[in-house]
Amino acid sequence: MARLSGTRRASPRGHTAQPAAKAYHWTTVYLTDEQRQWLRRATAKAQLQGLTVSASDLIRRALSRLQEQVPERQLHRELAKHVLVEAKLYPGRAKRGLPTR
Repeated sequence: MARLSGTRRASPRGHTAQPAAKAYHWTTVYLTDEQRQWLRRATAKAQLQGLTVSASDLIRRALSRLQEQVPERQLHRELAKHVLVEAKLYPGRAKRGLPTR
């Protein structure tokens, strides 16, 4: 029987299928120099305190907090404003299209 979700399902023979293992997915993001430097400093400081963390760990945590704390509608408004401001500082951003005001 095909896996459709993270829940266990009985197979046709009555065996319980194990939940699919969760996995990370490779993605590419673009950061400003300031953001990249901050990310490197933050992970380096955590590592100096004995935490085995990576930039990916920090970014995943930041995204989780954003999802928990900012409603989607508010996020969309804030992103539109952010992109318009950023396009003035980083001209290449405008080449990917801009939100309507």
